[in-house]
Amino acid sequence: MFMIDMHLDPAKLMRFAHIQGHPLALDEDFGYAAHAWLTATLGDLAPQPFRLFERRDGLHLLGYARYGAREICDHAHTFAEPVAMEVCRWASVAGKSMPDNWTNGRRVGFEIRACPVSRKGRERDVFLSALDRAKASGATPPSREKVYLDWLVQRMKAATESDGDFVDVSGESHEPVVEFLPSQISMVGFRRVKVLRRDRGRGHSNKRGIERPDVIFSGELFIRDSKEFSGLLKRGVGRHRAFGFGMLLLRPPAR
Repeated sequence: MFMIDMHLDPAKLMRFAHIQGHPLALDEDFGYAAHAWLTATLGDLAPQPFRLFERRDGLHLLGYARYGAREICDHAHTFAEPVAMEVCRWASVAGKSMPDNWTNGRRVGFEIRACPVSRKGRERDVFLSALDRAKASGATPPSREKVYLDWLVQRMKAATESDGDFVDVSGESHEPVVEFLPSQISMVGFRRVKVLRRDRGRGHSNKRGIERPDVIFSGELFIRDSKEFSGLLKRGVGRHRAFGFGMLLLRPPAR
């Protein structure tokens, strides 16, 4: 697995999205535009999960990919259309190989942009679902941060994804993928963002704007299952991973 850094031109990305017929006003975070551009330009070689960063020199797409920078650039130069090629500064695409093996018990720092939603019936913010459950039972409403942190911890502990509010790993014999200490994880950013998605219901396929929670978490974890941890990095965390959510970025732990 490789980490890839791609320098994008925001204006040319929006031009590409406009030509492709994507409603720009419904894509506040560039997530759908980036997804559409990656699909059209790189196909199966596209980094996923990925995350977009606005830096001093422009827009950067950082993601995990099965192929290195050279293979990705060669594919684009061979097969991509000119309007798609213009979006990226191909000469500055950089990549590095990620570790193949992780040591069980190793402590690492992390940051992740996630979309904490559940899909029981219809997709919904897990905090709003928690408020409804508290109201129905007469319990004290939980804080937004606690609900989101519980969601993240359960998602990252489990070896597989689930469409429910949380992944229940209690009573299972396998080791959790990672382990946290409560003081070592926090919600450091939150906003609600309008995102563009494709609605495939009722036999048709239309694009529509939906508002979703956009949360940044930061903390530290202990790796408990090295093989599944590699899978967690490749897969990402939570829903909407194809649109810029769920990429687990690693950093050194605090001394």
